[in-house]
Amino acid sequence: MSEIGLVIAIALPISLILAGLVWLGRRQQNQQSQRLQARGIKQSAEDLLEALEFVIQMDNFREVQLLVLERVGQLYALYAQALPKADSKQNEGLFDPEPYKQRIEEGKGNRRVFKSDRELRLARRYIGRILKTLTLMQKRRELSEAALLEYRRYLRLTLLEREVDTYTAQGDVAADRGDVITATNYYKAAKKLLIEFDLQYPEKNERIRELSQRTAALYNGERINTSENLAAQLSKEFDAEHSPFGIPANPLEKRKF
Repeated sequence: MSEIGLVIAIALPISLILAGLVWLGRRQQNQQSQRLQARGIKQSAEDLLEALEFVIQMDNFREVQLLVLERVGQLYALYAQALPKADSKQNEGLFDPEPYKQRIEEGKGNRRVFKSDRELRLARRYIGRILKTLTLMQKRRELSEAALLEYRRYLRLTLLEREVDTYTAQGDVAADRGDVITATNYYKAAKKLLIEFDLQYPEKNERIRELSQRTAALYNGERINTSENLAAQLSKEFDAEHSPFGIPANPLEKRKF
């Protein structure tokens, strides 16, 4: 019996230690899984916030911007909830919506043209991201179907107008330097966007006629009417290198972390 007792006396502590190590390993694994899930939520929040920042610069539709800001806040709250308890205190107050609300209320966004084709692609990506978010909010009944249709129409029209204005401005710049072929291609690109756009709105046909007149003027040797001064906006410098939120005013600028 003494030998059995000795074996038990030795084996029991070892078993307890092994069980403790297994429990600790599983706990760490669960925490790592929680961190990975939380990181994905945080990335979604940051991506949406970046899109919101761009839209704030581009336009002044407060209703949509405030709605998207509310969703960003929800995502950051979900991120904090998904973290292990040991990490939650370190991320308290991670997101403050007030500076964004103030910027939205100021309503200074008025980007008529984009600086480059790459910025155009970024704009499409940002608008697409916001439209996807609004669709998800409608599915969760956080947004009515009528409001979703209104917002979707507005955002798509806004993006179209900016694209058409950008190509028109680039065409005007090429026309001013006598590059007829390049100017024609830009006008055709703008016209193609309008023709293929599946929504009708009052100014659509007028814009198509205007672009046709610009193209005709190139080959007739006439002076193109640039009274809207879109071309001048291509050469404007940004008012500040960075926004009040630390995000570059020029979305093409690489961030420094």
